[in-house]
Amino acid sequence: MQHPRHVNCLPRGATAERGRHTKICRTERNLVSIIGLCAALLLSAWAPKAQRIDIHSIGIIAAVGDTCAFERVPDRRFQWIGPPQAGFLEISDWNIDDDITKTIADDLGPTYSTQSIVIEHQDFDSWTYDLLVRDIRELPVPETPVDAYLLILRDWHDDDIGGSDHQLVGLGLYRRDRRGHARYGVFASYRLVLMEPDRGRIIASRAAVLPNGKLPWLPAPPALWPRTQNDLSNSQRDTLHRDFLQLLDASLPTGLRALGFRLSGKH
Repeated sequence: MQHPRHVNCLPRGATAERGRHTKICRTERNLVSIIGLCAALLLSAWAPKAQRIDIHSIGIIAAVGDTCAFERVPDRRFQWIGPPQAGFLEISDWNIDDDITKTIADDLGPTYSTQSIVIEHQDFDSWTYDLLVRDIRELPVPETPVDAYLLILRDWHDDDIGGSDHQLVGLGLYRRDRRGHARYGVFASYRLVLMEPDRGRIIASRAAVLPNGKLPWLPAPPALWPRTQNDLSNSQRDTLHRDFLQLLDASLPTGLRALGFRLSGKH
């Protein structure tokens, strides 16, 4: 608390009463200090305390890498009225969620013990915080108990690539047509959620971003855009796969630190 400054405790020209006024000013300052200290103690007693959990073991639930989105924002005046043109390709055979689990285990080891929690591919494709609580409670108890679940989920993020009014979600390839030109990018829009395994209480939730706080994305060449999502060549598939892994490797450590984890020495 900032105390008021007693600059003019004595009226100009006063001399005989200086000592008495000085004592009064000191008394006032002491009284204000005592009141401020009491107020601080009272407020600290009533202030809500941050909830903490002692975490040593983590069950990793990666549910972001089973589909690839193809988001195209057309060049029209009122493009923001309707959704962008979108297509989806099933890419669970790329095993990106397995790579995410391995990356997190490497980032957190040996400080934390980790294990992969097996789920169906469609689990957590669509979620809200209320649904997460319910779904976590319904999961089978792992053979080795864990202190917390760490979920990696598709999430919505503002368009940092083309600056449109639309949002991007999950893993995908992006294209925005504008004034005769097109801008392309590969993106990874996802979120990390830490939850209690028994009650399903949400401990913390953070959007995954790059160290600069932006959406994880990379510029892409026009040749990467296929005629349809089902017409990806082997070269295009390899490029997308590599770029997704690069974006995840670049953003996962930032998200883990934001949740309060201590990372291994390599970071």
